[in-house]
Amino acid sequence: MAQLEAIALLLVCFFVRRNLTDTPPTRDLTRLFMATTDKVAELSGDAVVTTICGELLAVSTSDEIFRSKLEGAIYEENAGVTRFVLCALAEQGMTKETWVDLWKYEGKLFVWTIEHIFPQGDNIPASWVTMMAGGDEKKARGIQETHAHKLGNLTVSGFNSALGNKRFKDKRDRTDSKGREVGYKNGFKLNAENWQWPRRGAWHRSMCGLPRW
Repeated sequence: MAQLEAIALLLVCFFVRRNLTDTPPTRDLTRLFMATTDKVAELSGDAVVTTICGELLAVSTSDEIFRSKLEGAIYEENAGVTRFVLCALAEQGMTKETWVDLWKYEGKLFVWTIEHIFPQGDNIPASWVTMMAGGDEKKARGIQETHAHKLGNLTVSGFNSALGNKRFKDKRDRTDSKGREVGYKNGFKLNAENWQWPRRGAWHRSMCGLPRW
């Protein structure tokens, strides 16, 4: 069971990295997995995990390129991977008692969706122009172009449409009709004011990089 869990983690990490960097290309995947299957056919236990890890690492892009993608406009690169990474980060702060299913569907749509903190739309609200650029609309537009789609400006929310282009304070402090926090104070550590990105040495685990076996 431990080996199966390790292999599942390897595959998840591999596909997060692959889908964000497009390395290796899709056309090579079938050949990669057929060759890997042949190599582990006569193996057992940890040897299987080690071999699979080695095969995946051999064709994956470098940590430096992967990190640059994570630190760049990740939402533009791949919205699906972005959602996975945000959910993974949010889940790190959950316990058995505070667990929330971030993959829940209502109809054909996710309940929890990607929320841009600094709005991404063409018409930047005046409150955001003031907050981000001291009233300088051109400067605000430049900040939006370089930062709107980065991880630091993204979170997951069950009330995306309700938050929209509201002022940051309104997004942060929003409550529902019963006074419950439904804005950025919803309890996710991802939204905490004192939350910090994982140390660079922890990128492999926390940001779905390939672990070193």
